Amino acid sequence: MKTRLNLTWKDDLPYIINEEYLKPYIYDLLEFLDGLDYMNNLDFAKKVMMSQELKANNIIEGITDDLSLIDEVIDSIAQNISEERKQRIINLYHGYNYILSHQDINKDSLRELYSYLSEDILDEYGKENTGEYYRTKPVYIRKRSRLDAYTEGIEVDKIDDHMNRLLEFLNNEMPNNEMEAFIKSQIAHFYFVYIHPYLDVNGRTSRTLAMWYLLNNESYPYIVFNRAISFARRDYETYIANSINKGEVTLFLRYMLTQVQTELEKEHIIHGIEKNAGFDLTKEEHQMMEYLLSMKGTMTAKQLATFYNRFNQKTSISAVVKQKIEPLIEKEILMRKGNTTKSFSNGETNFWLGINPELAEETPKIKTLNIKSFI
Repeated sequence: MKTRLNLTWKDDLPYIINEEYLKPYIYDLLEFLDGLDYMNNLDFAKKVMMSQELKANNIIEGITDDLSLIDEVIDSIAQNISEERKQRIINLYHGYNYILSHQDINKDSLRELYSYLSEDILDEYGKENTGEYYRTKPVYIRKRSRLDAYTEGIEVDKIDDHMNRLLEFLNNEMPNNEMEAFIKSQIAHFYFVYIHPYLDVNGRTSRTLAMWYLLNNESYPYIVFNRAISFARRDYETYIANSINKGEVTLFLRYMLTQVQTELEKEHIIHGIEKNAGFDLTKEEHQMMEYLLSMKGTMTAKQLATFYNRFNQKTSISAVVKQKIEPLIEKEILMRKGNTTKSFSNGETNFWLGINPELAEETPKIKTLNIKSFI
């Protein structure tokens, strides 16, 4: 069964969703979340938002700041960082605090959120051509995979009508449950990107708007969606583009459902490890475990350090192993499983890695990840 949304695209045609197609993915995610009360609260959402989701929201834009640097910027103690990088972090921090303390999503509050997210990072053209609410000039969106490929946001004279439709979509009918809220949040996320109401900072605003809607509807586990996107950015861009061009949001929603389930499964595995170990991991340790659980195939110290460098400021493999991996080995969260035949730098021998099998529990809830492959 296909639903026609009151959110239109070219020739005023409605975007559609194939609800029947999405049912198995919705069922799998709901089945997974059933009984996991520790994820379904505001404390979990805040923990994820500050600073994992903040980092992920910027990673999607190609900005790879370390968690420690993000915390230093928030605490106003960061040094040797450009003002632009610092501003992009602090803007999201202020934006997240805004959505945590303001509930109403309307034309004025959205504009206020945007003022936080864009503060001091718009160029002169962006400042001059941002009106009371939205842009006053065309915007061209470069596709990451091709330097010469551009798409255009909707015409300036249509922005107000389309944004009113979006706000009406979010506010007119309350969702019946957390899953409906997640689906609506991601439709809004997609449609905001389609409209592209600003000259810059559209992506971060769209994702922060979706997070805002989730918070308002107490749909706390789904807050991990930025992190879910960050591990599959190319797919994200592809599904957004295909949905814009084909007038159907179904495959984008399937992508979001499956990616979020994988991220929540990682959270559940790490939660079980912490419970069995008898202590909580630090933010950095939690992140390294996320990276490990994101890998496929063989796992060596060099491979994990290389994976880390994809999402953080690049540093030497040796430094990542010493500073990020070895502390987890010392705490017996990870285990050395023997040396490989190669070294990673300066003659230091590379070695195989695995999660301590006494800490990692197999559970039928985990379906998208194979826990055995990480032990």
